[in-house]
Amino acid sequence: MTQLASYERRAAVLAADPVRPGRSRRGPGRPWVARTAVLLGAFAGWELLALSGIVSDDALAAPGPTLVRLGELLVTGEVWTAVGQTLTGWGIGLALSVAVAVPLGIGLGLSDFAYRSTRFVVDFLRTIPALGLIPLAALVFGASRSAVLVVVVPACVWPLLLQTAYGVRDADPLALETARSFRLGTWQTLRRVVLPGALPFVATGLRLSAILGMLLAMSIEMLILVPGVGALLGTAQRNGNAVDLYALTLLAAFLGLAVVLAVSRLERRLIRWHPSVRSGR
Repeated sequence: MTQLASYERRAAVLAADPVRPGRSRRGPGRPWVARTAVLLGAFAGWELLALSGIVSDDALAAPGPTLVRLGELLVTGEVWTAVGQTLTGWGIGLALSVAVAVPLGIGLGLSDFAYRSTRFVVDFLRTIPALGLIPLAALVFGASRSAVLVVVVPACVWPLLLQTAYGVRDADPLALETARSFRLGTWQTLRRVVLPGALPFVATGLRLSAILGMLLAMSIEMLILVPGVGALLGTAQRNGNAVDLYALTLLAAFLGLAVVLAVSRLERRLIRWHPSVRSGR
């Protein structure tokens, strides 16, 4: 178990600081050219697949009509209301996860006894599939925002809880010894040594939880028709409207991308002193 925990902590370090000697985070100049080329290539492949007739028009909409339909949807109030509903469920779920996971993670990281005694329970609970909670949430709460929170919060707690605990337990022994030599109290040591060192781990857990929470929020909306982008997707699928389905799928993808970019920006601000951030500027 100790060896497994050591491997997991090393994985967390790699996630927080993927830059290694001999390998630069910076790619070749003008990365937007490569990104644009990949995007255009993807749309070209989509167009060729639609024109080939391999997939019927009822199952695959061409990119042109899909983009036109997406533009039409974006000028309607219904879509923006759905986006707001999805972001509300996601935001509340993520905030509750942070409020629960970070303090618990700090407690588990500071106490070796608590960490070891709860490890089996934590490993058992986090293996429960989040999607397996959807039938229970639908039965108890119906198609409501509470059903989203019942699934999103437990799923988002685990990455953040474990990353926080790993970060606290990974505190630099030399820094702790220096704090003791300066006669810093428990709270001062926690605030000045332990928490700053754990912050990159917490930021990584927050990024993972944010992405997972958005995916689950839209999945629940789609499956039990909780108002939101996922419910619009589910309705389009049930009606067999391929163009609307693909247009809303692109909308969901852009919404997920916006979340990723926003959380990544927050992460860079939180750990702007960290080598993984400074080397990427």
